[in-house]
Amino acid sequence: LNEYRGRSWDRRSCRMMMKVTTIAVLLLCVCSTSARIFHALPFSDVSACPPLPPHTPSSINDLRPNDIKVVMSLGDSITAAFGLEGEAGALNEYRGQSWDIGADNNATTLYNYLKQFNPNLQGGSVGSHIVELCYGALCPPYQYHPAQDVLNGAQSGATITDLVTHEFDYLLGQLKSNPKIDMKNDWKVLTILIGANDLCLSCEDKNIDADEFERNMRATLENVRTNIPRTFVNLVEMFNISQVYTLSLTNSKCKFVHRTLPVECDCAFTPGAKGDQQRVFMDTLAQQYNARIRKIASDYASKNYTEFAVVDQPMGRDTKISTFPIDFLSTLDCFHPSKVAHGMMATALWNSMLTPASKKATAISPVGVAPLCPAEDTKLYVN
Repeated sequence: LNEYRGRSWDRRSCRMMMKVTTIAVLLLCVCSTSARIFHALPFSDVSACPPLPPHTPSSINDLRPNDIKVVMSLGDSITAAFGLEGEAGALNEYRGQSWDIGADNNATTLYNYLKQFNPNLQGGSVGSHIVELCYGALCPPYQYHPAQDVLNGAQSGATITDLVTHEFDYLLGQLKSNPKIDMKNDWKVLTILIGANDLCLSCEDKNIDADEFERNMRATLENVRTNIPRTFVNLVEMFNISQVYTLSLTNSKCKFVHRTLPVECDCAFTPGAKGDQQRVFMDTLAQQYNARIRKIASDYASKNYTEFAVVDQPMGRDTKISTFPIDFLSTLDCFHPSKVAHGMMATALWNSMLTPASKKATAISPVGVAPLCPAEDTKLYVN
């Protein structure tokens, strides 16, 4: 157990492992702006955007898209892109198409948007591999695939507690060992989206309350600030994942999957009055997490660091998944985001980064939006 940094097999971890094992078996059975812009274009035409001139930022408040040299990510199965290819992808993670850090050709991702303006960008994850799993608070070592994951530290099943050491340690090690990265001088973007598994476990006997969420998030961010210089952090607000249950009721296959596999997020998929109560609690907790994200970002803004910023990206806050078309959900489990959803999330984050705080969208549109095309003076806004 020393290899697991002293973490014990507590009841929550054991339950999580049992759930994950059950999911794996059953799934195999079931599946036998005021931002300065020229114009907004579909992703296929973003290459038509005028190139940005060389720029040397004076501080993190002066960053342009083409200043970014490295992209990094921490999170859970959403960012690991589990289920992205639906039934055809079985139990694989398609990290090369992950919404924020995927580097596969033609994938609609934040990484590929940034790469349009800096072809030497580093850090993007590529390809696919079998799922890498955390069991609640327990993340087995040596399961990363560095050749594919690169700087995508996300782990399926991860909770907020897994970011502080397990995911961060992987990320830092990969940064230090990459000869193409100048740790001291390269400007970097780190995106963090976490909380889905904490919410899915919130009806268990011990849930992660907003105070514990905030403590772990602050610890993670301080690890980043003190070890990874020149970093722009996207702190993405969580959407109300309980609404996946509502959306799934519109599709007979999804209803069947969730009757068969409620263990994937049983706090959301429990039917009846008990389930309604759990879903209300999940949504309340999600908004509490989001309030802490805004507080954390505000606190960092007040410190006026010149080479570090934590930016609230609120596009998940008011997103109403229940209004989306069913193809937003993976055909594997009717729970994880599909390839379509990953593209929508990527564009929403890209646009949010290029938009001042007062103008940022607080919801992802169910019909999607076109990505913004930056002008010479378009910043990555820190406020």
